[in-house]
Amino acid sequence: MKVIKGVLFVLLLVASAMGAFNLIFILIGTYLGPLYESDADQSRNFAIWLFGNIGVMIIAAAAGIIWSRRRTKRI
Repeated sequence: MKVIKGVLFVLLLVASAMGAFNLIFILIGTYLGPLYESDADQSRNFAIWLFGNIGVMIIAAAAGIIWSRRRTKRI
């Protein structure tokens, strides 16, 4: 049961972090207007979004695993 709770905790943390990142990315794009004028700019923005999501997912998963292990040791 501890493993299932830990996995669900990490998945919730990753989903929350990715949702927050994507919301911020959308808000910045909405505030600044179109961030691209050409295909190269559009590819650059897609790369920023893609690698940003990958980075957020890795960092959130690592933080969730560490946080979950510390939490289960205290209980």
